[in-house]
Amino acid sequence: MMDFTQLVVTVDAQRSGSTVVIRPHLENPAPLTLHYRMTVRQTSAQGTSAIDQQGDLQSGVAASSVSLSLPAEATCQVHLEVFDRTTLIKSVDSDCGETPAR
Repeated sequence: MMDFTQLVVTVDAQRSGSTVVIRPHLENPAPLTLHYRMTVRQTSAQGTSAIDQQGDLQSGVAASSVSLSLPAEATCQVHLEVFDRTTLIKSVDSDCGETPAR
């Protein structure tokens, strides 16, 4: 099994007006590719909606992003899971407007 002690997983969220761009990010001293699943859940007066995304995440490489329109009164949560094959390595929960979670 690989050593994941120095693995850092973050959820980068950048807001510009009402648009939020969310991207998973992976840092590791050695080059590494892991699989990820990410759910972005938005709650507003109109109800709740969710976006699911999955794929490969490489250390130091920008991953695919999720972009959404987030009204001022709405909230947004991100749940990110990172896997080595089928083994869950790390799970991160974050609000879209918070500082990136580690």
